[in-house]
Amino acid sequence: MRVRPLSTMAGALLGIVLGLTTALPAAQAAPDTTSGSTATVGRLVLEPTVDRGYRGTLPIEVTHQGTEPAQVRFVITEPIRHTYKNPATGLNCYSSELLPDGRSRLECAVPGEPWQPGETRSFELDFEVLTAPQAQAMKAAGGRVAVKVDGTVITETRFRTLFRSTTGSLRDPVPYVRDLVPDASITVGDATMVRQPDGSWLGRMPVTVRYASDAAHTGNYLVEQNLPAGVWLSQTDPFDGCAHFCVPGGEMMEGEVRTFDALLVASAETTPTPPTQATLAVETYYYSLVADAVPSDNSDPFTVTFADAS
Repeated sequence: MRVRPLSTMAGALLGIVLGLTTALPAAQAAPDTTSGSTATVGRLVLEPTVDRGYRGTLPIEVTHQGTEPAQVRFVITEPIRHTYKNPATGLNCYSSELLPDGRSRLECAVPGEPWQPGETRSFELDFEVLTAPQAQAMKAAGGRVAVKVDGTVITETRFRTLFRSTTGSLRDPVPYVRDLVPDASITVGDATMVRQPDGSWLGRMPVTVRYASDAAHTGNYLVEQNLPAGVWLSQTDPFDGCAHFCVPGGEMMEGEVRTFDALLVASAETTPTPPTQATLAVETYYYSLVADAVPSDNSDPFTVTFADAS
């Protein structure tokens, strides 16, 4: 093995480096996608509705002044917990965070193709507050939005949140105070199991659920106990696709009352039993189970009876 002197090797390496340096083109400046881009954020005005609390939109306008097409995203921090409504959250939002006070912070894309240089677009973010409309205007603090162009924040600001009164006024708003504890109740009728043409059994149980709070919730769910052997809760009628025995219709408005049927089923092999007392309860979730203000009315007994089909 021959060993080249270090000085000789160093000279050879230097020649290679100089050759590469000469051969490489000059470095190009990174494309400019954000310079001069601006965003303006309006205020959120929540309007009273006839039967669904308050609804409103937060207007945002962005002008993209970079020299290359760019992606625009926004980071929204709710002013009030569980009020930002985006049906496409699972498709166009990249991150979400539940803050210690129960509000959410989400980063989402503005729908549409990449923004072209010089393009200006306006869009709105939708909010809903399931509180009974009041004769007094109200206000809430804590809302915040940031707008990003290709990951660079071009504006970050707080925005005002106002509730218009039922008389149409926004003057002299008082702080909005929301319930923190849900208050659901349930009443249940008896169920008669009727033999079906295929031999199975079906029973309909009338159910009424009331929600006397405006506390934020992600759903109300039914829980059965002590059903006769072989009988189980199947679904609700109407059925809105919820696979976990939820109260149909989604989140409930303050003071809302819903009536529906809970369906009980049993296979053809089930042996009819004497009348049996069971219980149906309602539970409220805000991402996880939360305690109710009045637990004593969260369940109601009912009787399950088997009968021959008429």
